[in-house]
Amino acid sequence: MSPVEQCAAPIRQHSALKEFEVTDACIRSMALAQGAQEAAYPALIARDVLCAAEYDRAFPHLLLAAAAARNPEVAPDDLFRLDNLQNPAWFLSPAVCYHTYAQFAGRTLVGPVLITARGKCFRNEGRELSFGRRQIEFEMREIVLLGSGAWIEERLPQLQDEVEAVAAELGIMGRWQVAEDPFFLPRAQGKALLQRLLATKSEYCLDHPDTLALASINRHGAFFGERFRIFNLERSPVHSACVAFGLDRWTAARTRPLLSEPS
Repeated sequence: MSPVEQCAAPIRQHSALKEFEVTDACIRSMALAQGAQEAAYPALIARDVLCAAEYDRAFPHLLLAAAAARNPEVAPDDLFRLDNLQNPAWFLSPAVCYHTYAQFAGRTLVGPVLITARGKCFRNEGRELSFGRRQIEFEMREIVLLGSGAWIEERLPQLQDEVEAVAAELGIMGRWQVAEDPFFLPRAQGKALLQRLLATKSEYCLDHPDTLALASINRHGAFFGERFRIFNLERSPVHSACVAFGLDRWTAARTRPLLSEPS
């Protein structure tokens, strides 16, 4: 059995663990220097939160559920049968930022909010898995912005420059390019096209023909403000954006060649 089959993510110890923590420390320090408040979120996320974010409509094929047994007293061979699993109320979190929207749901913000958090994320990757590129379990640090559209457009270019500065500090060469989420189902392809046309998503990619995405900037407009009822003092839904860093990819880009592996 190969390591990919045994583990959904690499096991780190000694120098590998140190390099991973050094990578995150650089990104975390940048986020805090930019005025972000730090948060820590759980690995599980409620089904209602994912539905409010419409993740279940755009990316249902990536979801991984945490399901309890209806009857734990059945024979061992029957314990994990589908008909013995309860309808899940909890899922493994596919991204960090959804916790932030849930945290501020139903609240009125007196001013803009900048949050940074690191968390384990899980996606049901159907393609060939490769550590440092595509994993079922991976770690992500995000910087989440909640505020007016004008404030977000003022802050994002600053954060984009900071991403480049951190990459240079870590010895990584990359470039920005307009992107779209590659996992939309056919029924959501209109959203993917609109995302590209409006340049709401951009990715910082490894400066090589394979263009492995290391970080992304995602503008959401008032979508999450509306869906989670997060308002400003004028009772208008706030705008949001996030800057996401794939820590496994950043570390791999620093410590070993990625060029011969499939994308």
